[in-house]
Amino acid sequence: MQLDIFEHSRDVILRNAAIDALRRRDAGTSRQAIAALAAECATDPLLPALGLLCTKLNSPVFAPLVRDDAMAILRETEDAVAKAAAQIFGAAAAAWLAPLWAELATAIAKLPFDSAHEALHAAPLQLRAGHWAEAISPIEDIDSWRRQPAPLAWMIEARGRLDGFDALWPLLSELAWMDPQRAQALVERLRLPALDNLVRCFHGEFEGEGATDDFAWFPAWALIAETRLGDGLRLSQGGANTPQERCARIVLGLLALERQGRNAEVVEWRRRLRDAHVGLFARYMRDR
Repeated sequence: MQLDIFEHSRDVILRNAAIDALRRRDAGTSRQAIAALAAECATDPLLPALGLLCTKLNSPVFAPLVRDDAMAILRETEDAVAKAAAQIFGAAAAAWLAPLWAELATAIAKLPFDSAHEALHAAPLQLRAGHWAEAISPIEDIDSWRRQPAPLAWMIEARGRLDGFDALWPLLSELAWMDPQRAQALVERLRLPALDNLVRCFHGEFEGEGATDDFAWFPAWALIAETRLGDGLRLSQGGANTPQERCARIVLGLLALERQGRNAEVVEWRRRLRDAHVGLFARYMRDR
């Protein structure tokens, strides 16, 4: 954070010079500016954070990294370095950290995905850096990525950032059935207006059990609330055939039968929906 103080005392001038050099990512000038501040103002409260960021800036990460070394760098960046960046740059800290995430992503590009250490993979690091397109290829290189919660969530974020709600909807449905808690947390982080509005209405209307897994019913509810979403849901892959997924497929089939005017079959499929979830059946009938 730039320090704007009317009384431009010597310590403020030196501190601002160090902050400006770090903001420009000028490693040499940063080192000199911090040394000048330390020489004249050894008790300056920002010196530890400034020094840590300068050290990080002067210590580039090169490939290839073994897993243990990569994990140590990741933990340091997530903890001490991120805290120092927040202290120095405030709201701009994420932008300053972005090149560090991208640098680490490049250094571990050949490390295979390990579900026990999800964060240690190039894809989530590219997402942290805001490099949405660059995250897609590492995800696609993971075997059966669409059948695993972490890489599926990464792809949802990448596609959502690049192309919006419609692009992520089929994948989000799959994640909601597979790992509803992760799906809901991801929605909150994405902050896409169309999706946020839909989720807000879901939480206000859905007659669930108040359980953490209630979000698994979101795809079925969303189809009833916005029938246009049916085209996207048809692109979703079949999962573990959970009750929530089966219910969504029932709604999808029911909407298709209505469009085709197959009224006799509609009656039977409405019965199936009622048996699958009484609350969703009531929500469906409200608009009929």
